Formats: sequence, C-alpha cells, structure tokens
Amino acid sequence: MWGESDRFRGSRVLLFVREFNKINGVTQPYIFLGTARYRSHEGSRPMSIIWELDHPMPAGFFLKANKMVVG
Repeated sequence: MWGESDRFRGSRVLLFVREFNKINGVTQPYIFLGTARYRSHEGSRPMSIIWELDHPMPAGFFLKANKMVVG
C-alpha cells in the first residue's frame, strides 16, 4: 500500500489563502503562497491537512498566519 504522501506524487499543489471571507459584505481576495508539499493530515469532516511551502511565506503575511494558527 502506498503512503499518504504518495497520493500527491506527480501533483502540483498551489496554495491560496485568505484571512477573511468577507469584510463589510465585500468578498476578500486570496493570496497565493506558492507551491506546497503534503506532510500529514488528521481527522475527518473537517479534515486538517499540513502542507509545507516550497518557498518562504511573504514576511507581511507571517504575522497574520501566526494569528490564524493560534486562534
């Protein structure tokens, strides 16, 4: 049986994120963080997936991301 990371072998994962869906009724844009590789997952409904970015996250976004992970 293949390992979990083998499911994504040959796939190219592009990671887009946003801090909020809407602000004052206006849909917010996504930010492209680049390509990523699967690391692990847990749970179901919802499932939590851990990705590793191929390149560092932009510095300005790092503080926002820290807030999202903690809270």
